[in-house]
Amino acid sequence: KLARKYPEYFESLYRNLRLANIRVFSNTYINVGIMGSFAGAFIAFLSGFFIFGYGIFDIIRSLMLSVLFLFILLFIFYYYPKVVVDGRRREIKNDLPFAIIHMAAVAGSGARLVDIFGMLLQSKEYKALSGEIKRIMNYVHLFGYNLTTALRYVAETTPSDEFKELLNGMISSIESGGSIKNFLKSKAEDTLIRYRLERKKYVETLSTYTDIYTAILIAAPLLFVIVLVLISIVGNKIGGLDISFIEKIGTFVVVPALNIGFIIFMNIVQPDI
Repeated sequence: KLARKYPEYFESLYRNLRLANIRVFSNTYINVGIMGSFAGAFIAFLSGFFIFGYGIFDIIRSLMLSVLFLFILLFIFYYYPKVVVDGRRREIKNDLPFAIIHMAAVAGSGARLVDIFGMLLQSKEYKALSGEIKRIMNYVHLFGYNLTTALRYVAETTPSDEFKELLNGMISSIESGGSIKNFLKSKAEDTLIRYRLERKKYVETLSTYTDIYTAILIAAPLLFVIVLVLISIVGNKIGGLDISFIEKIGTFVVVPALNIGFIIFMNIVQPDI
């Protein structure tokens, strides 16, 4: 009912589920996400009794904690396919330069393009590309499409812009009667240069990430604790909240969430070398 009533909010989710190659029906994924989020919120509500106690205000705090977990879990379920798509895109981007070099070397022997894709698939060296290449082979051998049609279909659904550009270039070379060998050779040189430049750029940005982590996740929590200790000397509450409650939220929720977020961020942006 939600998907039918608010299709604009689920359009990107449907697209990411398709690009992520998650083998679950879209509506089933939405149902599981909503049910899992409410179940996690209920568990958080029960856990609040062990953390805060059983008083009236403690129940309100437990309810606030459960609502917080509900929104966090819904956010995770909604954006998880996008994270998978970004991961697939990054893995394909890392394998693509070496795969193109491999293809250019094989093309130099005069092999057909479909046979080159078959050799890449059999080598099992490019796991990130195996799903895309397998789809190309299935379109050609199982469904009987010609190679250009198979390449065009895969180019429309691949999460990688670089791989899409490669497939469109192959289509143009085939349809215009150009040399696949020369195309792959020039493409391999350009892609390898780009690969080296991106690795160099990433190494230079690591120092910036280190400074950010030190400031936000090491220095800031220490200052936070020191400020709370100083405030506790003159009073027990800040904005109507007990200092002990603020300490628990900061220790068990905020700091772990920031660390988890930073780890996820680093896994997303870092290249697999």
